[in-house]
Amino acid sequence: MKFVKIIAVAATLVAGVSAANASTLNGNLTSFGDISSAQGASVLTVNETEAQLLAYDNDVNSIRARIQGNRWLVEAIQRQGFSVDQIVGASGGENDLTLFAL
Repeated sequence: MKFVKIIAVAATLVAGVSAANASTLNGNLTSFGDISSAQGASVLTVNETEAQLLAYDNDVNSIRARIQGNRWLVEAIQRQGFSVDQIVGASGGENDLTLFAL
C-alpha cells in the first residue's frame, strides 16, 4: 500500500510540474526583433502578481518602445481593447506573439 501512495504522489508532482511549464507566463520572448516585425498578437490580461512575475523576464519599457514602433501591433492591441501603456510583458515569436496587459 505504501508503494501505491509513493507512485500516486510522484504522478501528482509530475502533473503539477507539467502544468506549470505549460503556462503561458513561462514562455520567453524569442527576440525584441520579433516585436518589431510581428503583424499581430494576442493580448491576455494578467493580474498584479502575474505582472510582477513577468517583470523578471521582461524589460517592459523596451517592449513598449518596440510596440510603439510597430503600427500593426498598436492597432492589434487597440482592437482587443487595450493600450500600449497596459502591456507588461511578451512571449513567443513573430508568428505567435502573446502580449500581457494589466
